[in-house]
Amino acid sequence: MNELDLLKQHWQQDNNFPQVKRNEIRKMLYKSSSSLVKWIFYISIIELFVGIGLNIWSSQLNLDDKADPIFYQIAITVVDTLAYIFILYFIYKFFTSYRMIRSTNNTKKLLETILDTRKTVYLYIKFNIYLIIFSMILGAGSVIWQENFGVKSVGEIIFYTTAMAIVLFLMGWLVISVMRLYYRLIYIRLVKKLDKNYEELVRLEEEEEHGKTP
Repeated sequence: MNELDLLKQHWQQDNNFPQVKRNEIRKMLYKSSSSLVKWIFYISIIELFVGIGLNIWSSQLNLDDKADPIFYQIAITVVDTLAYIFILYFIYKFFTSYRMIRSTNNTKKLLETILDTRKTVYLYIKFNIYLIIFSMILGAGSVIWQENFGVKSVGEIIFYTTAMAIVLFLMGWLVISVMRLYYRLIYIRLVKKLDKNYEELVRLEEEEEHGKTP
């Protein structure tokens, strides 16, 4: 149990706990929220650099591969560019949320920032999952394009297309499942802690508005 939990537990058990302890809890909630958003920001930056590294590594592997049609190469370039633009936007949002929480002394503003951060995190997760799905579809399209269906029988074409669809579905399901587990362990866990801070701050504000003595 951390210092904040110990203080809250002691505060709840002792009706004569001084008012200053309420303020100490509020300060700790501010600090905890700032730390949580800071970690979200740091992790998103790490993911960006890992993604850039994997993209460069993948490009090096396919450097001598001239089989991809020009429209596919253009599509990949456009998707990569848009992906980086959106990811940088999300990172910027996380950074501004972190700076806002770190510098504010206004509980209402902090609550608004926590809600905004929560919304941004879920949008970031959805964006990354949709990006993975779209990238896999493009990859499957490239593989199918390179196949010479003109020399295959109808049965071979049906078999190959069905097999590709099954493999794509299984790979997509596996990758998305792993990514959801990752996001649940990292981002959702941090967001749930932010939610707890939000609820605690709301409770403190409501008690003060009703003139309750801690």
